[in-house]
Amino acid sequence: MRNEAAGFTGDSVESVSAAINRYAGQNEMEPVSVSICQEGAGSSAYFRGIAVFAPQYEEEEEGAEEAEY
Repeated sequence: MRNEAAGFTGDSVESVSAAINRYAGQNEMEPVSVSICQEGAGSSAYFRGIAVFAPQYEEEEEGAEEAEY
């Protein structure tokens, strides 16, 4: 199982979260931990985020046979 982390910046929390979701979808992963903080103040403020991603969890379909070991 491969996990990875990536950093993001944006002018709003919404733009950072959209970038995180876009990254997750493009790489077939899901964010398992996210941290966003504000840098600066006023009109010069921006947001930094870091997210840890894990591979998407796939549920078995009903009626699927279990693998034999």
